[in-house]
Amino acid sequence: MKKLTIAVPDYVFTFYEKVGKQAGGISAERVMADALFKLAGELSLNAIDKQKRMAD
Repeated sequence: MKKLTIAVPDYVFTFYEKVGKQAGGISAERVMADALFKLAGELSLNAIDKQKRMAD
């Protein structure tokens, strides 16, 4: 697994920290990683759909 370090403003970290606490004590880092993974999946599905529409 690769590690990635990103700099985010304090308010962004605080937001994800609060979301994680409300979700049962998940770390802000885990919440951010999960959000990015979900976004990547959605973008992939959109790209596949676009390719299918262009092929029809």
